Amino acid sequence: MNQPYQSPEADLGTAAVETYQPRMFQTTGRLGRARYFVYVMVFTMILYAIMGLAMAAGFSVDPSGGTMMIPMILVVAVLSIFLAVMSIIYGIRRLNDMNMSGWLILLIFVPIANFVIAIMLLFVPGSKGANNYGPKPAPNGSGVIIALVVLLVLFVGGFIGMGAMMGSMSGGMDPSMYQNY
Repeated sequence: MNQPYQSPEADLGTAAVETYQPRMFQTTGRLGRARYFVYVMVFTMILYAIMGLAMAAGFSVDPSGGTMMIPMILVVAVLSIFLAVMSIIYGIRRLNDMNMSGWLILLIFVPIANFVIAIMLLFVPGSKGANNYGPKPAPNGSGVIIALVVLLVLFVGGFIGMGAMMGSMSGGMDPSMYQNY
């Protein structure tokens, strides 16, 4: 029965916000700034660790590095290609989060534009709510936040350590020691 004086049944005050949970090996959807940084840095750290292990294993078997160089180079090449592909996928997902076409990721191959794209991927916030590329990613959990803080500390600490190492190396060089040559 239609009652003209009945209160409406629609709930207009609380609109359901549609989100989805991003996954590391997912190739579609959107990706927020924190997850983008964490995912790319995790893969980069894994690549560096495996490169170090491959070099250590290669040089422990053959100290001259002659016969073990080819397997080490192959391992590093395969991992580098995998990291490049995953970084491009993450860049596309991050651009989609900003409601931009994933094709803009090709600008990483253009000098100066690659710097602008990198800054955008790291610092420009994504769209509020759903956009042309899907629903908003779910809020970052405590694991993502902890990983972000740890990776930022390692990243900044690495640069400080590298600067200190370079400063100590250059501080010990005396130009007069090369005058005898």
